[in-house]
Amino acid sequence: MNQAKRRATYQHGTLTLEQRNRGPDVWVYRYFELEGGRKRRRKAIVGTQEQCPTRAAAERASEHLRLTANPETFNPECPTMGGLIDRYIEQILRPCLDVPLGGAQDSAAPISFHCAKSYKSVLNRWVRPRWESYRLRDFDKPAVRAGVEEWLRSLWRSPKNVDGLAPKTVRSIWNVMKLAFKFAVKWGYLNQNPMGEKRVELPRGSTKRQKQPVQLTAAEFFLLLTRLGPCEKVAVAFAGWLGPRISEAFGLKWQDLDLSVGVVSFRQGCVQGRITPLKTEASRANLPVPEEVLELLRQWHSVAIYHGPGDWVFASPYTKGKRPFWPAQLLKTHIKPVALAAGLPDIGWHSFRHTVSAWGKEAGLELEEVKTLLRHENIATTSEVYGDLGMEAKRRIQQQLVNFVKQQATSIQ
Repeated sequence: MNQAKRRATYQHGTLTLEQRNRGPDVWVYRYFELEGGRKRRRKAIVGTQEQCPTRAAAERASEHLRLTANPETFNPECPTMGGLIDRYIEQILRPCLDVPLGGAQDSAAPISFHCAKSYKSVLNRWVRPRWESYRLRDFDKPAVRAGVEEWLRSLWRSPKNVDGLAPKTVRSIWNVMKLAFKFAVKWGYLNQNPMGEKRVELPRGSTKRQKQPVQLTAAEFFLLLTRLGPCEKVAVAFAGWLGPRISEAFGLKWQDLDLSVGVVSFRQGCVQGRITPLKTEASRANLPVPEEVLELLRQWHSVAIYHGPGDWVFASPYTKGKRPFWPAQLLKTHIKPVALAAGLPDIGWHSFRHTVSAWGKEAGLELEEVKTLLRHENIATTSEVYGDLGMEAKRRIQQQLVNFVKQQATSIQ
């Protein structure tokens, strides 16, 4: 006679305050974990006594550890939003965040270092203070979901709330909550995503830009180039003629450039000092380099301190060539002041990508051709059209763009 399988007992674990020879006392959570069919005793530091002055505070801070300790066991009390946030950060975001400066992110990571950092900030700054004490099942109630909608609207910048957040930021908060709830469903705490299927909606206009992206005219672009130093000039010329994402431009190594035939291979990016995989499959493409940029690259290669095949094209001397320049800092200190002094708009690195797209459309290029140059995944960003053009075809449409911009600049002078 087969006996019914006994359901595992929910383990609450033990929480103790332990002394340290150095520094403040710490709260330690202990629990059992099955490994190879045998129970293993585990422990994790919850935080210091300064961070959790009371046992109740330490209990709240260790909730995600209890959830981890009971992955397949019924929880007699539904977890709180705070517990979900902690577990989501530790299990989903933490592996993506544990990339040292100068290190490379695992290509199998579910999200990029930059996204993980942004999600963590959103959860801790906006979601946790308002919703951490709510039980997850509370979000099944229409009244609570309506409260979430009202809260999101209260964050929205408007004539009555001039200090509110931009629609894009509010949408990011909504999106990160939805992602966290997706794992609440996956981990068995909820049956459905409270933020899915339009259960919590944003006001109209959440996807609209507050202001149009800054773009440069051909004359403005050439004016800026004439006023920049060697390194900055190469960076702006590369960004302005090819329109890469700036992480791709500063992720280039000399071995990614064939200066003899004028071809660049995009293989990796560099975001906040970390080497990252490229955004899409279409990003990992080869492009011809216009002669105007090629000549600047050759000049830069001849004077650059770090010019070996494995060196960064824009290697920073401050890190002895170990990492490229920080793009935002280079823009802020060496490029933007020059642009503003010349009477140009308040540009950002992404302005050049928008500019290339605008020039391509003005030059009469087909949308598919602009998509090819910008290496977009689909034409909806620039129509679902697939396939890659050959190098000669790319060179032809790129030269068409170069000739158009030169003609525009000459006609204004």
